[in-house]
Amino acid sequence: MRGYLAFLLAGMVLGGGAFMLLSKTVSAVPPDREEIYELFQCPCCGQPISAGCCELAVERKAYADGLIDAGLDREEVILRYIERYGIDSFRNENLKEEYRRKLLEKAPENRPVVEAETTELDLGEVSVAGGTVVREVRITNSGKRELELFSLYTSCSCTTASLVYRGYESDRYGMEAGTLNLALEPGESAVLRIYYDPTVHSDLRGLVIRSVYLRTSDPVTPVLTIRLRLVQVE
Repeated sequence: MRGYLAFLLAGMVLGGGAFMLLSKTVSAVPPDREEIYELFQCPCCGQPISAGCCELAVERKAYADGLIDAGLDREEVILRYIERYGIDSFRNENLKEEYRRKLLEKAPENRPVVEAETTELDLGEVSVAGGTVVREVRITNSGKRELELFSLYTSCSCTTASLVYRGYESDRYGMEAGTLNLALEPGESAVLRIYYDPTVHSDLRGLVIRSVYLRTSDPVTPVLTIRLRLVQVE
């Protein structure tokens, strides 16, 4: 009876998902929490999610705790976590590649494939006096099925993003995710327009790293991450 209740709880916490892992018997021995925390990084600073350095880290730690409390084993926790936050949430590059291979093995051959012309933007020196800097990244469905673009959000209020599709620009979204409800046919593209406003943190000086997140229906890249790197000056 206890095991059955644990199974029901796991279903309530996790809901549906691409991996459908709950058909398996839940693990009797939960994974080590501290190890799980160390695997994944805060999107703002790269520290473990247990650092509690910002609300994004707190949110991610709470999600990991919910997966562990639901009775899932280590592998299931990791897969569910990267389904929600993306492979780039790993702190270790080798783990990123390992799980990318695993997801590719599971994915159908005719899947949608989200492809960005770059996932790293170097803005160089950005002056507070110069105001907002804008960059664009083309996003293409290079797969064989329709690619759904679900939502868009960023790691900090100084960074916002919109999606430009067939000449129309969506609303700009920041840390609070915005719904897109857009689909790209195979071979079709849209443009991710990214805005960085240095005046939001006008006293900040030095290296700044920010991220933009695009949730998609690509089972290998459920969250496409575009990282901005810059040096903020007066």
